[in-house]
Amino acid sequence: MVGQKVGAEIDKSSCIWRMNNAPTKGYEEDVGKRTTIRVVSHTSVPLLLKNPEYFFKETNSTLYVIWGPFRNMRKDGNGIVYNMLKKAVDSYPTAKIYVTTEKRMSYCDAVFKKETGKDRFQIPLCQMVRCVGL
Repeated sequence: MVGQKVGAEIDKSSCIWRMNNAPTKGYEEDVGKRTTIRVVSHTSVPLLLKNPEYFFKETNSTLYVIWGPFRNMRKDGNGIVYNMLKKAVDSYPTAKIYVTTEKRMSYCDAVFKKETGKDRFQIPLCQMVRCVGL
């Protein structure tokens, strides 16, 4: 996206999705300023938490959807990622952070496969991004 200078056009969209910890600050001319929804893998949560002021305070209108395996997201005190997110919510109570379930992830996987004809577990991420037109 760097050098594309489509930031203003992106910002005109009614809904802007971003993935993981992809920054906008410093790249506004190319990627825009706004983020409506940020989908974050459990493996990227620590990267968000390295800069919580930027992700959870500065862009506090963003809705975060976090996904990952049950072992990391469990709410019984043993889910390492869930525990990290709980601390973030305690520090930034206005942050809109949601954790999706494995059942919902399976549903999304089925929709992805139906829409693209591809199984996300069998293709590299770079090909997956091309499949959904990003």
